[in-house]
Amino acid sequence: MENRRFTLLILCLLGTVLAKGQDTLATRITYDLTTEAAVGTGDFTAYQLSTNRHDVLGTRPNTAYLRGALNLEQPLSKNLVLSAAVDVVGAVHANHKAYLQQCYANLSYQSFYLEAGSREDPQVVRDDLLSIGSFIKGTNAKPVPQVRVGTNGFWTVPYTKQWLQVNFSFGYGKFLDSSYREDCFWKASDVNNVYTTGTYYHQKHLYFRSNPEKRFFAVVGIEHAVQFGGTNHRIINGELVVKPKPTGLKDFLDVILPLGDSQYYENKAGEDWVYGNHVGVMTYQLGWNMNRHHQLQAYLDNPFDDGSGIRKGNGWDGLWGVQYANRTPGRQYVRGAVVEYFQSTNQSGPLHWDPGDYPEPVRSQITDMVTGNDDYYNHFFFGGYSHYGMTFGNALITSPIYNKDGYTGFRDNRIKAWHVGINGELTDRLSYLVKGSYREGWGTYDHPLPVRHHSFDALIQAMYAQGPWHVSAAYAFDKGNIYGDCSTFDLKISYHGKIL
Repeated sequence: MENRRFTLLILCLLGTVLAKGQDTLATRITYDLTTEAAVGTGDFTAYQLSTNRHDVLGTRPNTAYLRGALNLEQPLSKNLVLSAAVDVVGAVHANHKAYLQQCYANLSYQSFYLEAGSREDPQVVRDDLLSIGSFIKGTNAKPVPQVRVGTNGFWTVPYTKQWLQVNFSFGYGKFLDSSYREDCFWKASDVNNVYTTGTYYHQKHLYFRSNPEKRFFAVVGIEHAVQFGGTNHRIINGELVVKPKPTGLKDFLDVILPLGDSQYYENKAGEDWVYGNHVGVMTYQLGWNMNRHHQLQAYLDNPFDDGSGIRKGNGWDGLWGVQYANRTPGRQYVRGAVVEYFQSTNQSGPLHWDPGDYPEPVRSQITDMVTGNDDYYNHFFFGGYSHYGMTFGNALITSPIYNKDGYTGFRDNRIKAWHVGINGELTDRLSYLVKGSYREGWGTYDHPLPVRHHSFDALIQAMYAQGPWHVSAAYAFDKGNIYGDCSTFDLKISYHGKIL
């Protein structure tokens, strides 16, 4: 139902703009056609091929798809531009046979926009091609349809002599995977005891950056996302108990900040200790323009699942990285490179001890409070921070879609991992990409793994461009006991055309 409403909205806007576009040469309509096939051995398509691609290429082995997108851009005035897109995918041997990947309308005024629909967003400060990605708003899952406002890239704040730039987004949306979650629950009810449908979504980010053209510059910011509302279904004593959550105006406002109900125990609503499932990341980044064409950046993305993470009570947890960028014109054998270390083993310690979890008079007698065991991406009411089984954030934390027994939560969120990526051009038309990750996992604090998980995952890809045609060939493999031993060859062909 949600897909139909957004599709109707976008089609109406497209019709309006197409009618107006008949009278102006400024209208721009393009289309994209793409086909991709991945074949190989193993239980899954190799990790590096299916990760951080908005869940387009299926995780199942021997999968393929055909994709078509129509893009429209219509200037309404010098500073006002209306754009829209419809992007459809049809796949075989995949979790989704036919679906709308993107469907949105965007109204931009200078550096600001208002948008409705689902859209594949690039990351704000991480390299989409090379990095493992953001902890919160990465590129791993299908986009959630939402209504939002924000900036188109970084906006230079007036009267700061171009010294200060800001990038922000603020929006509300709704998950489309209710049927998927319900189906997964009933197919594996022996390992699942909860699922939530009709979940709403709130996201925002705010980044500040000093002038990136100076010798040294800095970036600081925060990303925050919330799952809220919805109807929870839980098996208690063999019975299915259904519990809806309100989604009135007050609830939409309450999730902007992590506020909750101090009387949650008396109200028998432990999930309202903080209303909604709040996750976030704080970024600290330093950049050095070594010269006109070469840039080096170092960064830390610090995750938080509650206040202890914000206070950096989670030790060395976070994404620690160094990124090199080569902006020299023409062919460059090394265009960019990243080296990243990711850790999520601390999670503010193994214990969570809150007086609010007990009734009076016991509550007033407890003087100590420990807010640990953050259990990244898991939540006892909403299940997990995922969309159609894929995490939105750091894909090194294995997504539920890979659980062979059908469990819908994150089984292995305490990990340590290294990741490297490098790309460049071999000729004017031929470029390459090489990525590799090694990770070790210990399960969760509540359910530690009896045997340490580990995996080495690598990709080598060649890309050829000739006019509107783009062809890529890739080979990727996994070794270890997370995804198993997978080996996948991939071929992708795309064409970008223009109608007006």
